[in-house]
Amino acid sequence: MALCTGLEHRASGINSLYRRLTSSLVNNPNAVIALFGVYFLIQIAVRLLLPPALRIDEAQQVLFAQWLALGYDAQPPLYNWYQQAIFAIFGTSMLGLAVAKNLILFLVFATYVKLSDLVLREKSLVLVASLAFFVSPQLFWQAQRDLTHTTMLMLTSLWSIYMSVRLLKTPTTMGYVLTGVAVGLGMLSKYNFVLILPAILLAVWLHPKGRERIFDWRILLTIGISLLVFLPHSIWLFDNLQFASDVTLRRMAEEAPESRWMQILTGIAHVFSGSAIVMILPALVLIASRAKRTDTKAGEQQVSPWLRFFLHYFIALVAVLLIVIIATTMTEVRDRWLLPLVMPFPILAALWLEQRSFDKAVFVKKVLPVCLVVMAILPVALIVSVPVQAMLGKTSRSNNDWQVFRQHIQEKGISPSLIVTSDWYTGGNLRFVFPDTTVATTTYDDFDPAFALSSDHPVLFVWVTGRDQSAGMVDWLQAQMGVTLSDISVNTFEAPMYFPVEGKMQRFSYALITPDNVVKSPREP
Repeated sequence: MALCTGLEHRASGINSLYRRLTSSLVNNPNAVIALFGVYFLIQIAVRLLLPPALRIDEAQQVLFAQWLALGYDAQPPLYNWYQQAIFAIFGTSMLGLAVAKNLILFLVFATYVKLSDLVLREKSLVLVASLAFFVSPQLFWQAQRDLTHTTMLMLTSLWSIYMSVRLLKTPTTMGYVLTGVAVGLGMLSKYNFVLILPAILLAVWLHPKGRERIFDWRILLTIGISLLVFLPHSIWLFDNLQFASDVTLRRMAEEAPESRWMQILTGIAHVFSGSAIVMILPALVLIASRAKRTDTKAGEQQVSPWLRFFLHYFIALVAVLLIVIIATTMTEVRDRWLLPLVMPFPILAALWLEQRSFDKAVFVKKVLPVCLVVMAILPVALIVSVPVQAMLGKTSRSNNDWQVFRQHIQEKGISPSLIVTSDWYTGGNLRFVFPDTTVATTTYDDFDPAFALSSDHPVLFVWVTGRDQSAGMVDWLQAQMGVTLSDISVNTFEAPMYFPVEGKMQRFSYALITPDNVVKSPREP
């Protein structure tokens, strides 16, 4: 009897806690921000519990952290600069990577909540829109596991929309200044911000107060500051436009049919299918929040100007995408590219629900518990994903063990002055486990590290694919030193993965370059 009474009291306490949590989330947007703050703190801990192998975007950040530049590759440098600032505080560490990613994602959601709060009268719908946004797979899974520049674009795009709405509501000089900062940073986050900007501008233009705000003299502050923020990178971009655009253009034209009309139709189909993939789960959350309303007749309420604002945003976005597809015959459109563009969809749907069919009781009873359970399960799913894949006999980059290679090199008594590899994924992971050794790749010619070649401190070539990649590294090093190299001996080393996979090993190939391999001395100055 006493046991039953204790269990009843515990269950009653849990129910009481859940009711207080629900009430707070439904009625207080700041509580929603706090919820996401706790979630992303947990995600920092989760990343520290996962194997220390860097994913591809993480590896790029570690590699680029070796030098500061106005531009690096086909992506603008804002996230790279931001990551270097975080590394300056936390060191080049897994903690630094985890804090950087999850801080950006938290700011994305905080901005999303604030934007929703600005345009929605019904505060419980702020929670609905935010949770609908959260359940997009590209956000709760893909962005959490990878994606750097895209998450920065999400933040700067939301900030730009938020500041635009703030200006429409209350025009202030500081608002125009901050809008200029947001637009400038948007251009520094990812080049496809240029697709979002016209959509925001048209939505502002068609708002009842829009033309008044656009023709305010302070708009010159917005334009001037945005150009000033983007100016440093634009200098680099002017000299490296082909380098910055080649990769993106090749990806956009992958597997393109020969017919121009088929290219256009393929591009349009990929835009709509990709958008559907991003929005399908958010749409289900929003549909589940619907209920019949008996207190207000359909059409009785006046259409919200903010509903029109986001409708115009999406109409303009579709028009811009169609123009781009027709002009460039873009065929390959990936869902993660579309994520930053279609982010406002849950807010648009919430504005529609606000005027027609939203019922708070239905949402609290049927939808909110499911979303909270999903938030609780996701960190666990991330933790177990790698060992479960290993148990199933599947390999993944997250399961690579780079520390074992470092131990092998140290046991051999090798102390490299420079490590050279052919790709940023390998280079970033090697830099992570050899933090005191400069790592260069044949991919980025603008990085010319200083090093000294000696028998005690050789240059170390490393690659992890089965194909011999030393030739490209030889060419790179010969160009760096102005020498000719010969008699290069390749070594291999095999080891189990972090979580062993039956019948599969990870293979490292490497070569040591010493003065004995130099057959021609460096050129005289």
